[in-house]
Amino acid sequence: MVRRTDHLRDEATIRRIGEAYDGAWNRGDVQALTSYFTLDAIIIDPRGELTAGKVEFEKVLSQLFSGFFKDFRHETEIIRIHFPKKDVAVVDGKATLTVLKSFEGSRELTHRYTDVMVKEGDRWLISDTRAYGLMETPKRQPVQ
Repeated sequence: MVRRTDHLRDEATIRRIGEAYDGAWNRGDVQALTSYFTLDAIIIDPRGELTAGKVEFEKVLSQLFSGFFKDFRHETEIIRIHFPKKDVAVVDGKATLTVLKSFEGSRELTHRYTDVMVKEGDRWLISDTRAYGLMETPKRQPVQ
């Protein structure tokens, strides 16, 4: 059995990857974003659409950043990291997309996700991503 204390450094690295992923998304940097994925990665987005492979994912992201997600900010919250093996991590989290420019004011879309990450050499890479249910976050009403 792998003890949690054996993975403190790996957990910190994975959390930094989450922060770097947000930064790359917010810059619209497709190459940086896809650098965190294996070549044969499988990505299932919040709508249930499957993208197979890093090259195809680059195409999808390029289209998204030139269209709908051009003015969104991405923020990741890692909720849990589990290491079933020393070179495999299952990461559960929440991602929030906030529109930066809107005629309606601020708007957020939130979804949960699970990433399976594998350690290749000294790098942790995402081999599989499953996103669950894109939900609009209700706006909070000011207290009067």
